[in-house]
Amino acid sequence: MDQKSNSFNLDLFRTTYRGPTVRVKLAVMEDADQYLPTARFKSSAQVGEYFSPLQEEPREILIALHLDNKHHAISIEEVSKGILDSTLFDPKTILQSTILANAASLIVIHNHPSGDPAPSPQDIQVTKNLKTLMDMLPIRLLDHVIIGRNRYFSLADAGYL
Repeated sequence: MDQKSNSFNLDLFRTTYRGPTVRVKLAVMEDADQYLPTARFKSSAQVGEYFSPLQEEPREILIALHLDNKHHAISIEEVSKGILDSTLFDPKTILQSTILANAASLIVIHNHPSGDPAPSPQDIQVTKNLKTLMDMLPIRLLDHVIIGRNRYFSLADAGYL
């Protein structure tokens, strides 16, 4: 078998494929830059302080903070908004936006409206699952920070990452 017959024929594919052709693009707000923090995120304390307004939210909100290789924010995404004590999210959603943002690293943040930032078993498991997925990519999951009333909890600082 010669090498040519073993290769993919793009022209043949274009004439025989009948499925949809898609292009994925990151949508960016017109004035998004004014909402991004300018400081480098060097610690979980900085993340906890910056996202402390989440403590006022009556429902759980999950945020993905995409960072460049020097830990400057390049985008922030509200991944999901849940109910009083939980929120659902698909890790693919976080991975997709992180890849499209061309991020070097990621910090996940969510709030506990109860005020207690201690992680639930589900918080820990979701973080471990996300870390396993992220380890397959050249993107680091730096932390998962939970915001509570006047305090925060870092899963990285607690050794879960």
